[in-house]
Amino acid sequence: MNSAKIDGLLWAKLIIASSVYLSERKQGVDALNVFPVPDGDTGTNMSLTLASAAKAVAERKTDKLGELTKAMAYGALMGARGNSGVILSQLLSGFAKSTENEEEVDAQGFCDAWQMAVETAYQAVSNPVEGTILTVARESAQAAVNALQKSDRTINSVLQATYEGAYQALQQTPAMLPVLQQAGVVDAGGQGLVYILEGMLAALEGKMPQVQKEAFTPATAAPTRKLDYTGEQAITFQYCTEFILKKKDKPLALESVKSFLSDKGDCVLVVGNTDAGKIHIHTNRPGKVLDYCTDLGTLHEVQIHNMLEQSEEMRLKARAKKHLGIITVSLGSGLNEVFKSLGVDVVLTGGQTMNPSIQDLVEAIDQVLAEEVLILPNNSNVILAAEQAAGVASKPVRVVGTKTIPQGIAALMAFNAENDLETNKAKMEEASKQIVSLEVTYAVRDAEYDGQKIAKGQIIGIGEGRIATSGTQKDEVVQKLIAEFWQPQYELITIYYGEDVQEDEAEKLVEALSRQYPQADFELHYGGQPLYYYLLSIE
Repeated sequence: MNSAKIDGLLWAKLIIASSVYLSERKQGVDALNVFPVPDGDTGTNMSLTLASAAKAVAERKTDKLGELTKAMAYGALMGARGNSGVILSQLLSGFAKSTENEEEVDAQGFCDAWQMAVETAYQAVSNPVEGTILTVARESAQAAVNALQKSDRTINSVLQATYEGAYQALQQTPAMLPVLQQAGVVDAGGQGLVYILEGMLAALEGKMPQVQKEAFTPATAAPTRKLDYTGEQAITFQYCTEFILKKKDKPLALESVKSFLSDKGDCVLVVGNTDAGKIHIHTNRPGKVLDYCTDLGTLHEVQIHNMLEQSEEMRLKARAKKHLGIITVSLGSGLNEVFKSLGVDVVLTGGQTMNPSIQDLVEAIDQVLAEEVLILPNNSNVILAAEQAAGVASKPVRVVGTKTIPQGIAALMAFNAENDLETNKAKMEEASKQIVSLEVTYAVRDAEYDGQKIAKGQIIGIGEGRIATSGTQKDEVVQKLIAEFWQPQYELITIYYGEDVQEDEAEKLVEALSRQYPQADFELHYGGQPLYYYLLSIE
């Protein structure tokens, strides 16, 4: 049955169904990762982002399109993880902007909203690259506009054209990006978007089973992420107070809420829109906070915790917040300890295959007892989410663009608590560029990359973001990798061995390398990272 318009109920059906559709296909999207390494997570990231959006829609008790798309955009933003997830959240945000005052839209309105979605996503990326999800989205929007020229101006025909435009653009991505052509794959993010549109179209045409709201439980969201806190933390404000504030008869003025809370405690977080906001504060007078907000709207999911009783580490010897705090993203017990020893305030568990969401990062920022915060993503797929989190944080935050764990460690060596936020960011980024980052892992599929034929299960060496060598033995690949990047001026090689490498095995490797490079100093540390046998830095 053809639909002339999309109202809130239909949009909720499409979003929820597309989320289920993508979830069932996320592993196939993960497998399209350009490098044949075991950390492909584009499909997982997009699926978790869309699941967060769908859950927000399912929980919203309204049939008004504008209200549902606002909830969708907020859910997607806070649940977004990885570059692909952040871009997807921006597509949904743009769609919400265009429909915020609408109860329903016709085919023209859908096209306008999807065009706004594309423009918003492009604006969110500092250096847009063609041949990615952005291209697929843009071409799908153009195909939708072209479909309006036909006499059949139904939602069905326009959504069909949107899907077909996305599919055709996806097939062209290898021609736009040589790295895709070499790997013999299409863009993973683009494939994820095609699946989303395909799921919507199937739901619209009644080709999918009816999806119940109960499909969206906490199990579909990301696993709870562990935050490791370091350093001595004082409790100045005793009660951690958190709740959802929803409007009653007039839009919420969240800036007024933030202003009121500014002197009522610390770790203030106020995010949301004119319909609903998430409020978080550490305060000694939670009753005052609740009383004030009750006059503005209705309170939901109210939680108040006595932080003095929650942790043995939190003592009564209060101290003032320091000026600068540091958050780092790390994966591996040994690496976490290294970061703690270098003065990091919060270690956010994540990275390869476990990209933290914007919500994870915002909560980490909130927990740092510092006036300003630096974030070290240590993964290129976390940087965009970190920047988005910095944009909604309740305190000044800067993201140091570290793309690897060794870069993050090098950046910390340049940190100076006496310098201001901007100076530290600049000096830490400069320091991170002075080292060579190397990684040793294994191939999860057969591939050909940069003229090299790589077999599934083979050991591969990655240097400075590209596959540099491969082999059948870990030690062999490490030696070939170092040999390719070694320069006479280098003096130090640091090696972090992963959870699948025994200590004596790593020590024997260092002994062999010491004989091969007698002019270099070596440091060996247990990293405990999964999937990657070794992480190395040369400086």
